[in-house]
This record gives sequence, structure tokens and C-alpha cells, in this order.
Amino acid sequence: MQKSKKESFFNVRVLATDLDGTLIPLPDRPENVRALNELSTRLTERDRELIFCTGRHFESVIDALDEFGLPRPAWMICGVGSAMYVREGDGYARFAPYYAHLDELTGHVDREGIQALLADMEGLTLQCAAHQGEYKISYDCAAEAMEGLIAEIDRRLEQHGCRFRCMGSVDPFTGGGLVDLLPEGVTKAYALAWLSTHGDFDPEEVVYAGDSGNDLAALTHGFRAIVVGNATEALAGQVRDALTAKGMADRFYRAEGFATSGVLEGCGHFGLV
Repeated sequence: MQKSKKESFFNVRVLATDLDGTLIPLPDRPENVRALNELSTRLTERDRELIFCTGRHFESVIDALDEFGLPRPAWMICGVGSAMYVREGDGYARFAPYYAHLDELTGHVDREGIQALLADMEGLTLQCAAHQGEYKISYDCAAEAMEGLIAEIDRRLEQHGCRFRCMGSVDPFTGGGLVDLLPEGVTKAYALAWLSTHGDFDPEEVVYAGDSGNDLAALTHGFRAIVVGNATEALAGQVRDALTAKGMADRFYRAEGFATSGVLEGCGHFGLV
């Protein structure tokens, strides 16, 4: 396929990646640890930019850096797109322009009011305070009940004029359902696309790697997409179909390797490393 002039102008030089089930090695996959070391070395050697896009809150990401020996990113998108941090020296700082932007999107965030609106819903359990954010309200539920709960939550939010919507994913470790309420339209893809207008990269330079439902928006946005081997065939099919419909079938890569190994494999496919 002949590339457009715009595509041929940009080099692929940015890896944006999910953490759990994607960049972080799986406990039963020792090859993932070797892949992580190799990926870290190659990204450094080729001066590639790294961005984390995760559902984790900031403190949990900081813990993961040391626990798993992860390479240190230039940017962190946390809370499924509801928080953003930039590397400053040896640490990270809240990226104030993004929070100002979220303020504009939501107006006054009345967390207590939203939680009260959903308090009578059976099967919905508010997660602990550490898993909440300024612009994210998170719940646990049974995986089989998740779709129905999401539909009812969105109905109530819309009925009461709340500028929040919810998304769900399945916890890869417990198998339980995770429901996150975020500012309307905000996803990992939204945050990453917004960041491209404030950072030093273009969307055409990005490869995105993911494994679960909260990666779907980013995997289908139009970035080059790596679906790692441990992701479901259903997710891989959704990403493949969406990118094909956009005329971007060549931007889809289904890795054979699980988690970190699949990220390394996909980065090689797209020429990032």
C-alpha cells in the first residue's frame, strides 16, 4: 500500500502503552522479564519517547516503576485518561493544563452528588479511596452484570445532566468487573490525542499497546496498534475491524507474545525498535 505524504513524513518514535497485562511482566511468564529488559535498552538506544496510559492511579504507577523495574516514561496518563503527569527531573508533576481542560469539560465536579445518584444500584460497590481521582469515580461489580449496570448508570447520568459517562473492563487478575465514571468523552485515547497537541510528538508517530477493554478507544483511534497475545480474540477483532473500516488495516498488529513480549514484538513490527 502506498503511504500518504503525511505518513511518510513522520517517523514512528513514541510508544504509548497500558501497564497491567501489557507492559508489566506476567508472573508466570519469565520471558516477559527478558523482553522488558530488551525493550528498555532499545528504547533508550534509539531515543524513543515512552508514555504510560493506565487505569492505575499515580501512586500505584510509581510503585510499579520500582516493583517491576519499568523504564521511566516522559508522561503518565493515569486513571483511564482522567489524570496526567509529566516527568520533571527525577520525579513527576501534575500537568496543570490538562486539569484546567477537564474543569472546562465538567464544570463543578460534585462527586458526592453522583455517588448518591447511584447509591441504590445493587451489585455496584465503590472502590477504596486510593482508586478514586479528581475526575474519576470507580466501582467494582460482577463481570456478568457489568454491561447492564453501565447502561443504567449512563441513563441516570444523562437524565440528571451530569457531564460524566462510564466505561467498563474486566480485571485481568480477579476476573471481576471494573466500572469507571469519567468526564464525558474522556478515554485513554482522548488524553493521548490531547497530549499530542501539548507535547513534542505527533499522533502519526505513536504506537499504542494494550490488552483490555479500557484500551479499545486508543487501539482504534488511528494510532498504530499492538494487541498483545493475552488479549481476547474479541478485542483483537474489534480493533482489526475498526482500523480496517478507517482504511488503516496496516496499523493493526496482533502479537503472538503475551504482555511484555508482545509489546516488544509489535514495536519491532512497526520499526519502533
